[in-house]
Amino acid sequence: MPGGSSSRAPPRRLERSPAVCSASCDPGRRVAHTAVTVATAFPHGAARFLGSLSRNNRKAWFDKHRDEYEELVLEPAKEFVIDLGAKLQRLRPHVQVDPRTNYGVKRINRDIRFSKNKKPYKDHQTLWWWEGREKEASPGYWFDLHPKSVILAVGLYMAEPKVLDRYRQAVVDDGTGGLLDRMVKGFERRGYKLEGPTKKRVPRGFDPEHPRARYLKHDGIYAWRETPLPRGDFVALCFAHYRTLTPLQEWLMELI
Repeated sequence: MPGGSSSRAPPRRLERSPAVCSASCDPGRRVAHTAVTVATAFPHGAARFLGSLSRNNRKAWFDKHRDEYEELVLEPAKEFVIDLGAKLQRLRPHVQVDPRTNYGVKRINRDIRFSKNKKPYKDHQTLWWWEGREKEASPGYWFDLHPKSVILAVGLYMAEPKVLDRYRQAVVDDGTGGLLDRMVKGFERRGYKLEGPTKKRVPRGFDPEHPRARYLKHDGIYAWRETPLPRGDFVALCFAHYRTLTPLQEWLMELI
């Protein structure tokens, strides 16, 4: 790890091939016999490495420290996708649990082609469990590991046109829209935030004064929370937040 001892324990390796582990995974298997803490889920140096990367966000630095990234962040992330994914499948049996890079474990590289920010790497590691055929266009659960915190979110970042049409109709329907409104207000009372790509105005064809106009401005919708890295059972903490937010996942899956 940067600034640490050169003597490190060997990285944990996957006990199975990193192939797709979707609904065929046993949702009832035990995640672990003991609590999975941050330190056991990710080595102590993982957060420190991400902090160092944020201060040294250059290709030359990353190339020099690539082995540390793989040992401290990438390999543990693959294990974590499987461990937490097994619990998520108890909530939603068809959640996809895929530890491959750019599937359940997002690449650390940034796409800088159309961005003013030319830093080549993210300063966090993103994990993703989705429900549906298209991993980028489906609702799901995501996780960002930062140097001092973790962001946990559930929802749909950007709806495709057909899904967006169904979403808007569901919002204006008093039954489904009322359910969404009560759900979101309940999340907000518990400290969660609601976000997603938004428009400045209500889309054409909808009443700007509609009682649920705030949701009509969304092209995607997700609830999220940022929390300091916990001292206790990391999987249990993440699962507790995801379980609280799962009603939004269920609501969205009715539109897919």
